[in-house]
Amino acid sequence: MPTINSMLSGTYSLYKSASANGTLFSNSNTSLIGNSNRDDSISKLWSAYSSYESNANSALSGLSMISSNVSALVSSYDKTKNTFYSEFDNTLSDLQKSSDALKNQNFNVGTSALTTKESVDEEQSDSLKNAISAVKDFVKDYNDTLDFFSSNSDISKRVGRMNTLFADTTYRRANYQQVGISVGSDGKMTVDEEKLAKVLTEDAENYAKAVENGDTDKQFYSRVADILGKDGLAGKADDHISVANGQRSSLFPSAQTLIGKDLSTAAIYTGTSYRNMSNYAAVGNLINMMF
Repeated sequence: MPTINSMLSGTYSLYKSASANGTLFSNSNTSLIGNSNRDDSISKLWSAYSSYESNANSALSGLSMISSNVSALVSSYDKTKNTFYSEFDNTLSDLQKSSDALKNQNFNVGTSALTTKESVDEEQSDSLKNAISAVKDFVKDYNDTLDFFSSNSDISKRVGRMNTLFADTTYRRANYQQVGISVGSDGKMTVDEEKLAKVLTEDAENYAKAVENGDTDKQFYSRVADILGKDGLAGKADDHISVANGQRSSLFPSAQTLIGKDLSTAAIYTGTSYRNMSNYAAVGNLINMMF
């Protein structure tokens, strides 16, 4: 496809040639009007113009296609960006809710939380079930958050850093293991319900014994609340959510960064340059009308 400059140069050369031969705006005997070589000159001029007009039309057709492709590209970019932020908002909102629930959970499940130490399937009290459910919901939403940032980590360096931030559970895996939470190399967690139930019931029984022995001033202590609550994992999750929300607008790259130089190149042909190409064709038509 001829460039804009080459076609404009061709028009200028055509103009100079016609002017030098007296074919433009001249009433002398050497002009095309009344010249014996007029027909041949007009034929050559017309042939040259037709070639440039054909090139211009081809260029305009190409530019129209570029414009259409750029529109489709930008539309796809916008759709992808909107999907990313929709998932981002929903994922962090779910984690925030389960984090708040975990921080407010009452982990004093009482001494009758388990009717037998042999099973935790059907002999759990409602208070024990609720406590375990709060932990499981939090772990699920935390893992979902890790999955989101991990699956989108190649979008930008900032998203990759968010994945690293939330995966810091690996540094405290020994603490979480105490309450039945195992941590994988990717930071994702798994709940051992039997061990978690045992820790919860043991803490409740220890508190009940202390009160029974007259230690009425003793406050209930929950290892689960201490390790996973507001001063533990849930509190850290809140901090991570705050950081992620603070960088929200910068996580997804601009269209220029994501698409690259192609967008800049295409933009040249979708603004004033496109109109200039139309003007070029109009100039050719004007020259044609003069002869």
